[in-house]
Amino acid sequence: MIATRFFIPTARQSLPSKNSARMKIWREVLCWGVLIAAGVLLLASSLGLRLDVGQWWLAVTGQLDAGTMFLVRDLRGPRVMGAVVVGVGFAIAGAITQAVLRNVLASPDIIGVTAGASLGAVASIVGAGMFPALLLLGPWRLPISATLGALLAGAMVLLFSYRGGISSFRLVLVGLGVNAGLGAGVSWLLLRAELPDLNSAMIWMTGSLSLATWDLLRPVVMAVVLIGAVLIFLGARWLDVLDLGDDLAAALGLRVRSVTLLLGLSVLLAGVTVAVAGPVGFIAFVAPQLAQRMFGTTHPTPGRAALTGAVLMLLADLIGQNLFPVLLPVGLVTSIAGAPFLVWILLILSRKRS
Repeated sequence: MIATRFFIPTARQSLPSKNSARMKIWREVLCWGVLIAAGVLLLASSLGLRLDVGQWWLAVTGQLDAGTMFLVRDLRGPRVMGAVVVGVGFAIAGAITQAVLRNVLASPDIIGVTAGASLGAVASIVGAGMFPALLLLGPWRLPISATLGALLAGAMVLLFSYRGGISSFRLVLVGLGVNAGLGAGVSWLLLRAELPDLNSAMIWMTGSLSLATWDLLRPVVMAVVLIGAVLIFLGARWLDVLDLGDDLAAALGLRVRSVTLLLGLSVLLAGVTVAVAGPVGFIAFVAPQLAQRMFGTTHPTPGRAALTGAVLMLLADLIGQNLFPVLLPVGLVTSIAGAPFLVWILLILSRKRS
């Protein structure tokens, strides 16, 4: 009788846990549904299509009239695809770095990875006139240069911050220094550039989707889909274990090589993504944090962050094209919206510390 009373949960005792589980499921379904619906609406608005399955099918199969097909496929299509790719790529990279390092500020655009990718990309744009051999790479020139720059920046940050282990606080501080140094390198390259190359580099540096073309997007889309899928799969298996703490994660068999692989792939993904629209600010920082708060997870998750990042990029590009008297680059819109979010996060962190 005593055992029944004290050790077997009654229906009333188990009810809150069942309700909380149901609420979690409904919250998950609601968030996915809202994000998917918002994404479809933004896609339709950006492409100039109605919410009509028949018209979408005609657009995909190329059966619309020539004027509409030119508008959808050639004029607006690369821009919209670029927004989705940039949102997904940066969001996944940011979610992985924030979750692995357990630091809100550990996103690629804050710890110097994006600055390294920018240095590599600007060097390929400016250096094309001095080294014509770079033009032989064709559409792969920007992705390769940006990726190499991101990997170099990531290696520098890890090398300078490693002291018998990786401290997220030390890594963020080192990353801020590396970010400033690489930014100075970009400025030096811009000062030495010829006028045509300078114009292209400056447009790209603002974080603009106007230079996105299908030739550039094809290799980037393949890389983002491949690397992003691997990170989503590995993140689903490893991030929950990492969230338990270093000692328990090691006891469960998660080794340092696994963490290094996640960080390396996230740096690689950020570098490839930069090639599309330049250093678009705050998406890698905001999207994982926003997704975590919407879905109520204990840490940023790459799959949820990817959808959130795509929606944010589509929304920012639509605002930049329609809400102001002049066309604003998407990077400027994300920076204007992301700066207050960063201040808000810093205020939350300061209150927790105090």
